[in-house]
Amino acid sequence: MDQRTNAFQLKYNDYKQTLEELQAKIIELGHDKDEHDVVLTTLRDVEDSRKCYRMVGGALVETDVKSTVPVLDTKRKNLDEAISKMKAELIKTAQEFEKWKKDNKIQVVKQ
Repeated sequence: MDQRTNAFQLKYNDYKQTLEELQAKIIELGHDKDEHDVVLTTLRDVEDSRKCYRMVGGALVETDVKSTVPVLDTKRKNLDEAISKMKAELIKTAQEFEKWKKDNKIQVVKQ
């Protein structure tokens, strides 16, 4: 019986850790998306030929606004897609977790 309890505890901990990691990553990507939105909003009111800088793989690269805005737009859209996929995965995992708890009659005991 003790091995079975240990197995359930390990599975429970795995589910909780997975859910927490997904939530943390969604929050992190949301902050990145917000930063992209702020930069894009700022650059929309600036003339296209103005110099700007952006980080590419840890190096600061000089470009102009005209070439930077499409790159930032694409990155922001990719962040949106990634966040949506991760939210769907989070919901799916949470549903699996709830089903697993119900199927195995798991009751959480608070200390």
